[in-house]
Amino acid sequence: MTKDKALYRFFSGFGIPAYPDTAVLNEDGEPDVVLPYLTYTPIFDAWGGEPVSLTVNLWYQTESEAVPNAKAQELSSAIGYGGKMLKCDEGYIWLKRGSPWCQNLADEADRFIKRRYINVTAEYMTCY
Repeated sequence: MTKDKALYRFFSGFGIPAYPDTAVLNEDGEPDVVLPYLTYTPIFDAWGGEPVSLTVNLWYQTESEAVPNAKAQELSSAIGYGGKMLKCDEGYIWLKRGSPWCQNLADEADRFIKRRYINVTAEYMTCY
């Protein structure tokens, strides 16, 4: 499994659709997907490189803060205190919780759109 497929498989495992952050907008610059969903930045490196920062965004349309907060906690638990190793063809990707872990963001156009901006660090233990 390639690095990009390993990331997609992990981020798709939370019961909502997951997309690379460049794959959700249509020609008009509007989201072309249905809420809720998750986006992530697929940034890659190889063995010997510095850890890289990945951004994960959870998008919900709800009155409740509890729903997106619970999903952010689910992601945090899946990564765990020591991180999560993802196997790929070239080796492993070590995901860790970034800092700050999670920030709540509001949408000025719709007060019911809840966004969680999450920092994840990835260390690539891969050949290339």
